[in-house]
Amino acid sequence: MKRKIILALQVSLGLLPALVSAPVVAEAPPAGPRANEDPAARYFTNTEVVDQDGKVRHFYDDLLRGKKVLINVAFTSCKGACPAMTANLAKVQRLLGARVGKDIHILTVTADPENDTPAVLKRYADQYGATAGWFFLTGAPDNVNKVLGRIGGALRKPEDHATTLYVGNLSTGNWVKTQATARPEDIVYLVDHIDDPQR
Repeated sequence: MKRKIILALQVSLGLLPALVSAPVVAEAPPAGPRANEDPAARYFTNTEVVDQDGKVRHFYDDLLRGKKVLINVAFTSCKGACPAMTANLAKVQRLLGARVGKDIHILTVTADPENDTPAVLKRYADQYGATAGWFFLTGAPDNVNKVLGRIGGALRKPEDHATTLYVGNLSTGNWVKTQATARPEDIVYLVDHIDDPQR
């Protein structure tokens, strides 16, 4: 019965059916100390980004490692889908409650790092009631583009970003994606059931 429920949810949300056991890197594993490194750490890298409070974060170690994560791309001057996506994730944050910041991180990566400074992102985050555990990320454009390249592709211009929401569990390597504007209750269900037996 659980399998049928999740399959139905996948169809209703338009989810991609594939779950990956871990991100795959085409290159051969490096020799030396990194040979035993977590494949997810090699894939996502520890690229430095900066959150809305001006704190430098290492993308994998500080934001992903050991967490369930929800990741999307937006920018503060967006006149299209960004306000709706961010408002929707605010509802998701409220439904997840105290787990955000503890077991779960929400990451919103800017598509416009040249204009979205930490101060600008802070005002934007406060506008939507973001609390601890929801990180609005910017940084040097090259660094942000490197991160974007790991979550759907670097962008030629901010308006090219998608409305995809990536949901993953870094402890198990299970990932799925949906729309950041999907029903908040359905997104929370995905977070809670991402490690259920193959749907």
